[in-house]
Amino acid sequence: MALIGRIRNNMWMVILLLAVALAGFIIMDMTSASNRGSFGSRTTMGEVNGTKIDYLDFQKAEDALYGSSGEVYSRRSSLWNFFVENTILNDISNSNGIAVGADELQELEFGTNLSPLIQSFFRDPKTGQVDRNQLNEVKKAIDEGTVTNPEFALRFNELRKQVVKTQKETKLNNLVAKSLYTPTWYAEAMEKLNNEKATFEYVKIPFDAISDSEVTLTDADYSAYIKDHATQYTNTDEVRNLVYLSFNVAPTHEDSTAILESISKTAENFKTSTNDSLFVAGYNGKMEPFYVKPETLPESIKDKVAGLAIGDVYGPYIENGEYNIFKVTGKRVEADSAKASHILRTVTNNDPVQLAAANKYIDSIKTAIQGGSVSFADAAKAGSQDPGSATKGGELGTFAPGMMVPEFNDAVFTGKEGGFYTVTTQFGVHLIKVDKLIFKSNEMKYKLAYISEPIIPSDGTQQRIEDDILAKLEKTKTIDDLNKLATPDNPVQNAGGLKANDFTFGKLSPSQTTRDMVKWAFEKDTKVGQVSPVLYTINDEERYVAKEHLIIALKSIDKPGVASVDAVKSSIEMLVKNIKKGEKIKSKISGTDLEMIATTFDKKVETADNLTFGAPSFADGSQEPKLIGKIFAAAPGAFVAPVIGNSGVYVAKIGSKTPASTENAGLGVKMQLTQNARMQTMYGFMSTLKKNAKISDNRNTFF
Repeated sequence: MALIGRIRNNMWMVILLLAVALAGFIIMDMTSASNRGSFGSRTTMGEVNGTKIDYLDFQKAEDALYGSSGEVYSRRSSLWNFFVENTILNDISNSNGIAVGADELQELEFGTNLSPLIQSFFRDPKTGQVDRNQLNEVKKAIDEGTVTNPEFALRFNELRKQVVKTQKETKLNNLVAKSLYTPTWYAEAMEKLNNEKATFEYVKIPFDAISDSEVTLTDADYSAYIKDHATQYTNTDEVRNLVYLSFNVAPTHEDSTAILESISKTAENFKTSTNDSLFVAGYNGKMEPFYVKPETLPESIKDKVAGLAIGDVYGPYIENGEYNIFKVTGKRVEADSAKASHILRTVTNNDPVQLAAANKYIDSIKTAIQGGSVSFADAAKAGSQDPGSATKGGELGTFAPGMMVPEFNDAVFTGKEGGFYTVTTQFGVHLIKVDKLIFKSNEMKYKLAYISEPIIPSDGTQQRIEDDILAKLEKTKTIDDLNKLATPDNPVQNAGGLKANDFTFGKLSPSQTTRDMVKWAFEKDTKVGQVSPVLYTINDEERYVAKEHLIIALKSIDKPGVASVDAVKSSIEMLVKNIKKGEKIKSKISGTDLEMIATTFDKKVETADNLTFGAPSFADGSQEPKLIGKIFAAAPGAFVAPVIGNSGVYVAKIGSKTPASTENAGLGVKMQLTQNARMQTMYGFMSTLKKNAKISDNRNTFF
């Protein structure tokens, strides 16, 4: 308190010191401008063909479009692509007269041909349809200048930018794609090539005929594969290759026992509970809103419910890493489907005035219908605010249990045919008429309430595991040290080919931790062979416990060019392994007798009838272009030697071949080929533009 008083009494000095400090920062910033380009350039996160992308603009767009929703790194990657592509498109559009006019934008945002982005943004999740009412309210607010929510204004403005960008891109794609055509000679050649037919017998030996233990992969095997597929595995940017050890944080037997004892006590209390919904809410459990058939329940309990009475509790049992119990809160024979009609009076956000008015209206119309002064259908057409059913006299058609919201569902399936029921739901107040209850069986259905407790490590267990791994980390300075910690059950794993802005790491889901590991790899002080001094923890976001700890090390750095083994090893391991297995299978094949070869591998000879070069799919869905190429290159009666394909090793014997017609290709063939070429252009044109653009990407300095 004395210190605070002294500060108050000398506030002028505090202000003076703050001013001096601020001036110092400004001077320092100005004097170091030569190192950063220019004053204020610290907010430039990238450039596209000389146009800067400012971090503040990027952050404003991210906040407006996403807020706190979505996975942060994926959305930032998507937004970065928008900024880059939009900059490229604006350059091209300005020089080629491509624009989106006011009337065109109005149609895309509010007209009959809505932009897909607008459709997605204003889609009602309950119906899957565009919420035209909401869209019309937005249009009215914009036209009248009555938009009062600044957050919404920012969001819609950013959405509008994306609508304009998408429309410009569509126009540019169409401009390029529609300039393509297919010459007659090419159409004739492709028609002949694609429609040649072959019938042949074959034997397929899948790769799993050789076990993984029979195959040993070397770096030379990986290198050979990379060399053969160099165009697929060439880095345009520098990449860093890491290795890591992962240590699971698992509960002990004592932890599991304690959780079992806890939920067992809960089960005893659950049996005597008189307010199940309140009891379940206290344990973050779940009350099933609908009655269900036993066969729809999880495998572990679907045979248990039939012997239980209302109020019985079953469990604990283990399901999905949790101890579970459930209580039978209801059982009854229920209709399998129903037909009903309704009259709806909508209520917005449970507004009490609207709710009272809706109830009054429904009560009066119910009295009128039951009194015979108006039919239900006429009342629905005149007064229902559900546009989908009002024109049909309120008819909703046939629906099964669970298709309607719980209150509506219960009124129908607990009601009687011809009965009238008033219910309030999230949509408003309904007058329901049960037209028909349809029973296909008299099977008993059940309503259950669930309580679960995850089997997770206790705080003490988590701390002991973390302390143990931290002690190991302190002694682990090099990759050799890391390798010594590995075991056959916990080998060192690879996370190769990481770029500066990547946010994924190995097989882990994106998180701040995975991003931090990538950032460490690109710090200027990080050296090849070095182990990070930080213990990285992956958390179970749902259960608020540590899931695993990682020790990581930088193994190597690849400059732009053909990828190293370290960079792509994990992604091509299966492909390389299959080639090695294929070679082993080939070595065991001898002779040209298909029956003999099939018997050797306990397979059978199969037949492919009239397979065409243009549609080479086998009966099991396999796509084998190497085999098909050899089939159509050989003569009838020829034996096709073992071919290592995508899903196994094949041998074949050609029966017959039918040449394609030599008639001129029709207009339909030319149109189809042209359409295919145009589609490929539309999908790949932006990628080509980005490859040819001069892009400077400094996102990793911001996040």
